[in-house]
Amino acid sequence: MTVLDRVLGTPWVYEYIRPLATGGLDYSRAYHRLRCDERSVVLDLGCGTGDALRYLTAFDTYVGIDTDERATRYASTRWAGKKGVRFESRLCTPEDIRELAPTHVAMIGLVHHLDDELAVRTLEMVRKSPRLVRALTLDIVYLPRHPYNNLLARLDRGRYCRDEAGYVALAERAGFRVTERLLEKSHPTWGFVKYSILVLEP
Repeated sequence: MTVLDRVLGTPWVYEYIRPLATGGLDYSRAYHRLRCDERSVVLDLGCGTGDALRYLTAFDTYVGIDTDERATRYASTRWAGKKGVRFESRLCTPEDIRELAPTHVAMIGLVHHLDDELAVRTLEMVRKSPRLVRALTLDIVYLPRHPYNNLLARLDRGRYCRDEAGYVALAERAGFRVTERLLEKSHPTWGFVKYSILVLEP
């Protein structure tokens, strides 16, 4: 891990500095598209500091899994006492998918950290949840004639930023149906970068 990776990966930078670089972060429109309700079992892959819980207003169970122990430790403290919520620092496995059987899976800022083969395997693993209703990806994206967007993508810790078609192709290779594909501003009012959002159904 490089010095830059260590700095960018700290929860403080993630929570306070990154929004300054993007003109604010508001993922409410993305999470709204998961359409969770009080019966939903939500798996948040690459959960980071648990930011999803700012936007998810209804669920039965929420499990956040991330390989970054600093982030999950911060998330556990940040959301301590919230009913039905737990965080784990490790890789998600096919056994987790079978046992948890999530109905909704969020992969926010995950796919651009994975090369093509690992991305497809991860998406395939998610698709095999026996109760899956919907999954969601949100990632940095290369866009024509958007130099600042592309600069931030190059500086990101994730090394596998793609254009929108590249993300769609991975989801379809994994057997998903892409029901929505959007390019959304990081913040509806002040955001000056865009993200690729895909709504996926098995």
